[in-house]
Amino acid sequence: DKAIKRFLVRNIVEQAAVRDVQEACVYDQNVLPKLYAKMQYCVSCAIHSHVVRVCSRTDRRKREPPQRFQRRRVLRESFKGLGDFVDQNRKLFSRCTLPQS
Repeated sequence: DKAIKRFLVRNIVEQAAVRDVQEACVYDQNVLPKLYAKMQYCVSCAIHSHVVRVCSRTDRRKREPPQRFQRRRVLRESFKGLGDFVDQNRKLFSRCTLPQS
């Protein structure tokens, strides 16, 4: 229960070889698959490998979880005024998809 869990998402092919693989591929617009791995670290290993940072002594006593970063809400708010513009120019934006509000 104390283990620090992180979800690692990487490309299967390293960045240097991506272009070579795409040129050798028969299909156009081929999407390379990703590698998904759930990493579990003990506390000391996570601190040593800079996965997490050291807490101060006063912060160690806090039991509530840290606040999460909310990206989706910020993204939707930035597209709010764009909906009317898209409705007026439906032909131009026929291929675009906007996040649902």
